[in-house]
This record gives sequence, structure tokens and C-alpha cells, in this order.
Amino acid sequence: MAYDKKLHLAAGLLVAILAGYFISPSYGLAAAVFAGLMKEVRDWGCYRGFDWKDMVATWLGGLLGTILMEAARWTIF
Repeated sequence: MAYDKKLHLAAGLLVAILAGYFISPSYGLAAAVFAGLMKEVRDWGCYRGFDWKDMVATWLGGLLGTILMEAARWTIF
């Protein structure tokens, strides 16, 4: 996996965990999806490049973070 994709995965994971912790796990996934989409829209506007693979990597990180938050919620409570 390319270094850039790892960064996108980590960013999605972080967004999902933080939003999942402070609001709710399902909101964490939505926040990661929104963050990935907005980052690519920004790249398209500034650099004329929209990379679907970057967006999907962010979404996968968000999905992983959501799964981890749900697992923690069911384990702790």
C-alpha cells in the first residue's frame, strides 16, 4: 500500500474514533466519509486531481474505526 493511502487510512480511522467516542460510532463513520469526500473535492479544486483510491482509503479507515468503536462499546457495556 502506498504511503499516501496509509495516511488516508489513518486519517479516516482517527476521525471515526474521535467522532465515535465523543458523539456516537455511527456518526464517526459518517464523519470519516464526509472528511474523505471534502479532502478530494479540495484536491480537485486546488490541484485538479480527484483520486478515488484516496477517498476509498479514508472511508475504509472510517469503517475500521467504527468497527473498533462498536466492539469497544459492546465489550465495555
